[in-house]
Amino acid sequence: MNFRYYETLPDKSKDYILPLIEQIVPKLSNNEINIFFEDSKKNSSTKTTKTKSKTTNGFVSLEMNSNDDADLTKLSSNQLKKIYQIFISREDNNKLAIKWRFYNFLKYNRDFDIKNIQLYRENTLEQVIDFIIETDEDEKIIVCCFDILDLKTYTMASSSLVDFLQKLKFIPNRVIFAANKSYRNIPINNPIDIDKNNIIPELWIEFIEVDCPFRGEDLIIVENSDLKIAGFNFTSIKDLLDYVFKFSKKGQISIFKEIDYLLKDNNDTNYQPEIELIWKGIMVKK
Repeated sequence: MNFRYYETLPDKSKDYILPLIEQIVPKLSNNEINIFFEDSKKNSSTKTTKTKSKTTNGFVSLEMNSNDDADLTKLSSNQLKKIYQIFISREDNNKLAIKWRFYNFLKYNRDFDIKNIQLYRENTLEQVIDFIIETDEDEKIIVCCFDILDLKTYTMASSSLVDFLQKLKFIPNRVIFAANKSYRNIPINNPIDIDKNNIIPELWIEFIEVDCPFRGEDLIIVENSDLKIAGFNFTSIKDLLDYVFKFSKKGQISIFKEIDYLLKDNNDTNYQPEIELIWKGIMVKK
């Protein structure tokens, strides 16, 4: 599912990388791209763009529904590399990468409609919260992100989470632990006690479908719509269908793939697209 790793690319020029970055969906806004590089600053020597984002108790608001798409042409080669490694090749699996891939997933998931989302931007060991989400149904959701979630990390994180929320006098409706990988001995069915409120935690793991009907190099085409999507945006057919459900007109849907579209030579006048049907069905609006 992943596109090739950055260091194995035959061409690392901005002219090659930028068109790939521009196919990331949902698109990043100016607000999001600024906060992304602020968030990555502690893990990188990359210079960040100047931002007017303000924090409250260490949290900064993300404008998830902004139509102000970021101008990616202004990014440096190092900034494009960072985005490529997190969103396209997915070769970076550290906390920063998991946090931002989970955030991008939230923008098209069908589990809940988000009214407000805040990201914790301070770099402190005792703080494990990454997102506070408020839904249209006034649910409050806490998200904690990890690269690998083992029992020791989970136990320490749960304890720190409880201490912080009790000091904040904040009682969430849901707590989600998001990770690239997790051990099976995590007691996910045991409730977390937050000020005498028992909350069953939820686990979100990045899932890569082994027999997925498309690859990162393919172009996904939704018939009778403007949707043409790079395959590297999704790691499973379920994620792709969630995205199509949110951004299509619903009804009868046919989804095709143009095989290896992103690897084609634009100067090849003999190029013949190879297109296959990968899904067909009816999507009904709620």
